[in-house]
Amino acid sequence: MTTPEATDAKPVGKEEVVEAVLTAASALFAEKGPAATSIREVATRAGVNHGLVHRHFGSKRQLLAATLQHLADTAAAVREAGAPIEELEAAHDLQLRVMVRSTLDGFPIEELQERKPGMAWLLEQVRPGHADERDARLAAAHAIALQLGWRLMGPSLRAGFGLDDMSDADMRAEIAQQIAKIVTPH
Repeated sequence: MTTPEATDAKPVGKEEVVEAVLTAASALFAEKGPAATSIREVATRAGVNHGLVHRHFGSKRQLLAATLQHLADTAAAVREAGAPIEELEAAHDLQLRVMVRSTLDGFPIEELQERKPGMAWLLEQVRPGHADERDARLAAAHAIALQLGWRLMGPSLRAGFGLDDMSDADMRAEIAQQIAKIVTPH
């Protein structure tokens, strides 16, 4: 059982502050988008002074870039650790929500995020089955687009096409089967 003091503890030191800010920014950017989120809101949620956000990250754009990278690296670490699928899906869902809201707010996420470990990992999995590099890259991109589309529009697609009777597990299996078809050369 945690004590009240433990739950009210403020982050101390650079590492704790950075982690708290990235966690708060991830949640707020996913909920509201970066355009509607202020540095002060991030600081309040993180339990730090807003000056520390500026000190460690600079501008909101720089904070968004760090948040996108943090989410991508976290999802990659979860995958590499062999975590349960639910944990991986939760990491991907948070990452996706921040990416989509950032894109809708006009932020160039393709420029802000330097490393894309999830995409690099998928391409490495797909590449050996393709003789042509361009085909491998297209297959990996199509697979991610299909997955993102279902994550974003799943409930609407299920309702619109009369697929509400499928369980979530069956739907995940069907999507995985379609992705396998995309990434496997014909």
